[in-house]
Amino acid sequence: MERGDLTKGWLRGPGFMPLAPDVYVAAHVPVDQVTMTRVAMLRHPEGTIAGTTAALFHGAIDAVVDVGRGGAPTEVLVPASGVRSPAGLRVRCADLPEDEVVEWPDGPDGAVLRLTSPARTMVEVARALPTVEAVVVGDALARRCGVTAADVVALADRHTGERGMARVRAAAALVHPGSDTPRRTRVRLGVLRARLPPPLVDVVVTRVEGGADVGALDLAWPERSCGVLVDRHPDLAWACAEELLAHGWEVASIGGQGEQPVDEVVEDLATFLARVDRRRWRDLPDMRGRFPRRPSAPKVFD
Repeated sequence: MERGDLTKGWLRGPGFMPLAPDVYVAAHVPVDQVTMTRVAMLRHPEGTIAGTTAALFHGAIDAVVDVGRGGAPTEVLVPASGVRSPAGLRVRCADLPEDEVVEWPDGPDGAVLRLTSPARTMVEVARALPTVEAVVVGDALARRCGVTAADVVALADRHTGERGMARVRAAAALVHPGSDTPRRTRVRLGVLRARLPPPLVDVVVTRVEGGADVGALDLAWPERSCGVLVDRHPDLAWACAEELLAHGWEVASIGGQGEQPVDEVVEDLATFLARVDRRRWRDLPDMRGRFPRRPSAPKVFD
C-alpha cells in the first residue's frame, strides 16, 4: 500500500475479504485453517499455533476431522494477556518454553509457522477434548511423530498445578501408536471401557520355527491364540486370516467395513472372546476356586 499498488478502497471492495484487522485475502481464495493459521502469524508473530490446529500440521488430519474439529477456530498461544480473539481465531495467554515450540516451513519464501511440539500439542488437545477424542488425536500424533506417553506425562509433570493436567495424564495412559485409524482407536478404547481383556495392538504372528510371518491382526490376545480384524473387506479379511486359522488361531472380522456402530462392534467382540473362552476352557476357576478378576476400567473424562 505504501507504493500505491493497493488502496484501502480496493481492499474494502468486492475483490477482497477481511479476515482480521488489517488482514485481507482475495475473495476467490478459500478460507481454511491453513489460511487462518497464516492470519494468526501475521496478527501475532510472537504467538504459537496449538491444539487441533497444530495437530493438523503434524499429520493428524483424519483424526482431527473424526473428532469434529476440522473447521474449528485456529488456536493461538501468545505470551501477552488481554489479547482479543477475532473471528476464526482463538487466542489464549501462555508463555511456552522453547523446547515446546517447533518451526514449520511455510512456502518457498522462507516464511515459517510456529507450532507447539507434538507432545505439547497432545497436552493442549487433552485439556480441551473428552478423553476418547483426545486419544484419537493422540494415537495419530504417536504414529506420525513418534510422541510417547512418557513425553506427554513429562510435560504434565512440568506444568503440575495448571488446569487439566489430570485429563492429560488419563489420555496419555491410553495412547497407542499401533491404532492406524481413528475408528480402530475407538474400538480399542471400547474394549478397555467394557473391561474386556486388554488386547495387543497391530500384532504380527510368526511361526515358532523359521520365524516367517503367519498373519497380522488389528487386535490380538496371544494367550488365547485369538484376534480380530476391524473394518476389513471380506476378501481382504479372508486373505489375512486364512493361514492364521490353519495354525490354530481363532480369528473374527468385525466392523462391517466401518458401517457398524462402535458399541455394536465391541459387543460382537465380547461375544467372540466369550466363545473362544468356552472352547478353550478359560472360564474355569483356578485351583483355589477363584475366577480371574476383570480388568479395571480406564479413567475417562467427558
